[in-house]
Amino acid sequence: MTELELRELRKTYRARGRPAVDAVRGLDLDLRSGELLGLLGPSGCGKSTTLRMIAGLESVTGGDIRVGGASVVRLPAQRRNIGVAFENYALYPPLTVAENLAFGLRARGKAARGDVERRVSEMAERVGLTRLLDARPAGLSSGQKQRVALARALIREPDVLLLDEPLSHLDAAERDATRRELKRLQKDLGHTTILVTHDQEEALSLADRIAVMKDGVIRQLGTPYEIYDHPADVFVADFVGEPAINLLPGVAGDDGHARLAGSASVALPVPVAPGREVVVGLRPEDLRLAPDGLPARVVAHEPLLEAGIATLALDGVERHLVVLTGPEVRLGHGERVRVAAGFTHVFDAETGETLR
Repeated sequence: MTELELRELRKTYRARGRPAVDAVRGLDLDLRSGELLGLLGPSGCGKSTTLRMIAGLESVTGGDIRVGGASVVRLPAQRRNIGVAFENYALYPPLTVAENLAFGLRARGKAARGDVERRVSEMAERVGLTRLLDARPAGLSSGQKQRVALARALIREPDVLLLDEPLSHLDAAERDATRRELKRLQKDLGHTTILVTHDQEEALSLADRIAVMKDGVIRQLGTPYEIYDHPADVFVADFVGEPAINLLPGVAGDDGHARLAGSASVALPVPVAPGREVVVGLRPEDLRLAPDGLPARVVAHEPLLEAGIATLALDGVERHLVVLTGPEVRLGHGERVRVAAGFTHVFDAETGETLR
């Protein structure tokens, strides 16, 4: 069942004396009931504007928003049963955790006092806040504040849950723990959810599907595996992956290889017309040090205990190559090695689109 639909959703900002800015340009999306969709992209791509339009916090220039089959685009925010957890938590400092959780239920006036207390107690137990119900936000850690914000959005039993950069202010340990807790809660409760993030790790680990955005449009929509293994264009390939993919300009030859520079060449995964300019994509984990590979010189090697990151200069190729190495590998600056490619991506040099 489709729970949330966006149809040709647009947002244009206009200011006197300035050109109009198209923040969101004709978005089409369908979210199934219980699905978690990651809206992933750099700052300014339109993802937070999209979330705010769905929540009713931003006016819509054009298009439609449908929840459970009914349009909500003309409804004010308070009449949309949509829960939002903000990046900055947006808690009420004078109120205790319990009062923060109960605030929305009491403001809507749709629950008896005993029912409010019961739901607050149940939600606090579910997200690990029972011992903090009498505390105020100023005495909480960042991770605890984020759990309160999430619980407040969940307690209203929303039709759609919107998460706006929910982990961005947490340190590494809190971020990992909260991410696992968030995934458990979303699957247990089954809320249809949109996660807005610029962090690819969040999107890849949490989302059922990911919409990668740039300049107000969706560049690719797919599962995390589809986005990572089969990027639609150079932008998606470069944005998703850590360390980032190696992108090297080349020219297709008549032997099924792309010539990078000098004598360096790599095999192409698909037939490409000879002489066509391409961009070859090589993910660091798809490269290996091997005696049958291309000659290169070690520029730097970072041993990271569980793995290593080597930066190599291919003979005759201007751009450096980043390669993941095993934890046992030790490389010195200037050392001569050979590197071989496994899976290779190839994109059209003019359009940036993948060639399949």
